Amino acid sequence: MLAAVAALTWAAAFTASALAPGTAPAQVSAPDAAAPDTSTAPALPELTVLDARASPQRAFFAGRPVAITFGLRAPAPLALQVDVVRDATNRPVRRFVLPAAAPGVAQRVEWDGLTGGDKVAPSGAYRIRIRAADGRVRRGGRFVLRSHIYPVRGRHVDRGPAGAFGVGRNGGRTHQGFDVNAACGTTLVAARGGRVVRSDHDPVLYGHVVIIRGERTTRDYWYSHLQRRSPLRVGDRVRTGARIGAVGATGNARTVGCHLHFEIRSRGVPIDPAPELRAWDAWDG
Repeated sequence: MLAAVAALTWAAAFTASALAPGTAPAQVSAPDAAAPDTSTAPALPELTVLDARASPQRAFFAGRPVAITFGLRAPAPLALQVDVVRDATNRPVRRFVLPAAAPGVAQRVEWDGLTGGDKVAPSGAYRIRIRAADGRVRRGGRFVLRSHIYPVRGRHVDRGPAGAFGVGRNGGRTHQGFDVNAACGTTLVAARGGRVVRSDHDPVLYGHVVIIRGERTTRDYWYSHLQRRSPLRVGDRVRTGARIGAVGATGNARTVGCHLHFEIRSRGVPIDPAPELRAWDAWDG
């Protein structure tokens, strides 16, 4: 019953919006008993959606927002419902309402990757659904959302057993990250956008290092042995996929060659980043 009432309310709002400004609705009177009832419901405005698209088609949370753009062909402004629909569930994760979308005017909605419940939307395929009062669905483009991007943006290979998480190091230490070999100077980007909490030089271990607190996480992402000190400073905001530096061999990497030492620390505790790195790498394939 609630769904039926909502549908009637939605249709009524659209019908009212179709009236020209200053035009009063027609008065309704009792039909003449001797005459047949030939009244009909007022026609809803026709709608054609033009050049609908979602960009970028490969999006990353905490990166560039997904821009949903389209044009309209209609006799008058009308209300529209724009849904971001997750393919895996066929359900909208976020809904936008345009109360008076005007024909001939470019329409634009930006989605930041958060659900209507203010949670990070799951990784996967999404599509845009545009709905007007007639109930028909118009397509508005497709895209894929990912939570992270692989940080090494060039040819790379795992360093092997010596670079694995948890292996022993001199002085009784254990390796708290994962090493990825790449040519010196290969671009490094933020795997997850967020706020810079450290950007400096450690001559003993990490060399030039950048640490980013991941957006909407309790994680810190460490990027070590950078070729040069990053231009980023503590407090800077960084988007997913933004350049943070280049692969180098600073700190204790000077004896083993250029590679990225990558760490993830959850609430300060190091965790093995290898499974996630491999998943992010596969998304690039």
